[in-house]
Amino acid sequence: MALSTIISHDPDTFIAAFAGSIIFVVSAIDFAVWARVLLFAASMMIGLICSEFSAQVLSQLSSKLLGLGLDVPPVVGAVVSAAAAVRLLMYLTTRPKKTGSIFDHNFRKGEK
Repeated sequence: MALSTIISHDPDTFIAAFAGSIIFVVSAIDFAVWARVLLFAASMMIGLICSEFSAQVLSQLSSKLLGLGLDVPPVVGAVVSAAAAVRLLMYLTTRPKKTGSIFDHNFRKGEK
């Protein structure tokens, strides 16, 4: 699956996802080296898979919020999604001291 994902994209998108993954790894200094390698691979795959979707979301946001009719290329979407996706997932699963994670707060069993 990973190989088919890499092969199906343009070289530009691949390089952009690689760059976004590098941005993530450089900013993730609080993890061990082996964890950063695994997170790099996950970030790279997410960047490749979500490149077109992220580009469409960025295009819509630029037109709705800024009033600009930008056509964001998938290369930019690959950089943004690779750099942000794993960090966003890690943020959602962290446990603050008092309240717990966002998932714990919204999906507790037995509480409504």
